[in-house]
Amino acid sequence: MRAICGLLLAAITAFGSVTAHSQSAPPALSAAPPVKIDGWRYTLRPNDVHHFDCGVATCVPGSRVSYRFYDAGSPMTIEQFGREQEEIVRLLEARAAAGTRITIIGIEGDRGTNVPRAYVSRRLRVAPDASREYESSGFLHGSKASASLISSSRDEKAAAASYARFAQALRPVIHPLPARTK
Repeated sequence: MRAICGLLLAAITAFGSVTAHSQSAPPALSAAPPVKIDGWRYTLRPNDVHHFDCGVATCVPGSRVSYRFYDAGSPMTIEQFGREQEEIVRLLEARAAAGTRITIIGIEGDRGTNVPRAYVSRRLRVAPDASREYESSGFLHGSKASASLISSSRDEKAAAASYARFAQALRPVIHPLPARTK
């Protein structure tokens, strides 16, 4: 558990606010991201992290979304995800400015280890100056790949909506529907 949390913290430090997993990224990466949404400026960050900054009013300027792919087949359960999120909060608070508080607002997700399945943790980060940032952080598990996904914004609804929008776009990449037979 400590090794995974160490990797997660290194990943968060390397590319902002993105949860990582201890597996390698499976999809072939190109100059273009596998999933892109209009109005978001794209940057490929270290460790194959696809990072987006909101550029239009509909996604609340200043909002960010990042995702990264991992091999399929993770046996992670919702209970393990919850414990991991608690450890991540402790690590993030230890590295944040003195007085910063991070609270888990809620954790939701599918039971079991079948695919597709998804987990999301909603967090609130309050800085010493009382500024707030909301984060939706989770994992999407599919038959072809898994993906970590984080959305953050000053606005709670914007963070959740951006997370949901990118999660919906990522699902067919990590868990394609079977080809129809005639």
